[in-house]
Amino acid sequence: MTTSTIPMKKSNVALIITILLALAGISAWIYQLIVGMQTTGLGQQVVWGLYIAAFFTAVGAGAGLLILTGVSEFIPFFPVTTRARNLVLALTSFIIGALLIAIDVGNPIQIWRVITAFRFSSSMVWDFWLLIAAGVVALIYLLLGKGAKPHTILAILGILAGTAVVITESWMLSMEAAHAHPLWGSGLIVINFLLGAVISGMSIALIAGRTDIRFISWLQAALWLSLAFVLLETVTGLVSESDEIGLILIGSAAPAFWLQIIVGLLLPIVLLVRKTYLWLAGILAVFGVLAERLWTLAAGQAIPRQALPQGSYFPSWVELISVIGLVALGMLVYRLLTMIFKPE
Repeated sequence: MTTSTIPMKKSNVALIITILLALAGISAWIYQLIVGMQTTGLGQQVVWGLYIAAFFTAVGAGAGLLILTGVSEFIPFFPVTTRARNLVLALTSFIIGALLIAIDVGNPIQIWRVITAFRFSSSMVWDFWLLIAAGVVALIYLLLGKGAKPHTILAILGILAGTAVVITESWMLSMEAAHAHPLWGSGLIVINFLLGAVISGMSIALIAGRTDIRFISWLQAALWLSLAFVLLETVTGLVSESDEIGLILIGSAAPAFWLQIIVGLLLPIVLLVRKTYLWLAGILAVFGVLAERLWTLAAGQAIPRQALPQGSYFPSWVELISVIGLVALGMLVYRLLTMIFKPE
């Protein structure tokens, strides 16, 4: 009797904590709506911060899961029984990504205006519509892709939709490089976004459990590759004496940069090599992707190209609580979707 009630009590405590964190995040969002965007760490120079970094991470994770699920129809590194679960995770990631954009724009009504403006000359409009399309593809894949047999057409649609979303987001930053953000014009930006999507997608699948042993090795290789690209960008910046490199190494963007290197890359690599605490390795790897998106955004906007002061950015408590709350909300959404679709 004792051994059967303890897990249930732990589960109930975890659920209560998750609900409280979600409520805290929603409360912080409401507070921001009442007081205004001055509650954030954003300013005239740095206008994209933690919300957009978390948006890129969440949507990238969903896209990565969609891509990996599609690829697994041809290379079976996922058990067939986990296909639906991974699609539910992808759908959850897209929902949280959409909520993060709603927080970032300040007034959620602005999202409706952007979507219905149909200004396809804007990469942001493309990003919105492709995000919706990817969510629809994930939902259709989830509803029709049941059973053990391969679903080739759905798999290809999933791969294409996930890839399109990630490329569009990297394109959105690349286009801004022409408007005084040269850091975002790096030729590696698209590769980094695709690699980040694969890492976060793999990591979330690893956290959820039951993956092929090869999967651990592939995630480890992806983390090593990400570390190599980050070091390559750093060395390139030092050689070219880029204005942003000082901010990345020792300036305002340095905390996020070193957190990515140590906490988001090296530590999960060690855990994966030792094949211990794999769930923790997955969490740290997702955090590393978030940290990379954050320092890329912060350093890319900090150096003024016009008559403006140099910007600096650090997330406010409102941003931190809001993002933590949305992560908790994502766990609740996933729980709800699993009750609806019964993926296992």
